Amino acid sequence: MSGPEIFSAAQIALPQMATPAAPGSMVESLVSAGRSLASDVAKFRHLGLAMRFKVVADGINLGKWTSCDGLKVEFKYDAVRSGGNYSDTSILPTFVSFSPVTLKRAVEFEYSQRVLLWLSQVAVEWQNGTGIPDIGTTVTISLLDVYQNEEAPAMSWQLRKAFPVAWSGPSLSAKSTEIATETLVLEHDGFLEQPE
Repeated sequence: MSGPEIFSAAQIALPQMATPAAPGSMVESLVSAGRSLASDVAKFRHLGLAMRFKVVADGINLGKWTSCDGLKVEFKYDAVRSGGNYSDTSILPTFVSFSPVTLKRAVEFEYSQRVLLWLSQVAVEWQNGTGIPDIGTTVTISLLDVYQNEEAPAMSWQLRKAFPVAWSGPSLSAKSTEIATETLVLEHDGFLEQPE
């Protein structure tokens, strides 16, 4: 039973307490606070949590990762000053730049195997030239909320024409006590939707 349902049930069961005659009474304050709390919980559903996201490439679920860096867009421009005009600067747009995306996580059999499978497919296309000129695929990064509902993510980014430029596995050492990690670097043509 959710927050609003609880307070509605209280009003039905105890109408004389849930709807007090005197405004400002304790019961009215509690019901009001409960409704406010339920409203805040509903708003919280839509907030993505930075440590919960998954990655899908070519329909292959690459699993959840511990870090994702590089979701960044920069609008490049040249600033031009006209002779004799000392107060204004003209802005000439040049291009839109997207940073490479770097994913990191602990090595885990199921999903690390899927990454290697995807890399193998890309390597075959790369070496045979079958990926040219349409090299790249759509890689979707989905940010999940506290409920981890993968069907309705809080936010998602679709990297257009994305392709792996680097993958590195763990440095293995019998003397180390660290968790083995893998890193995947993706180049792409951006995640902004193209206007129709």
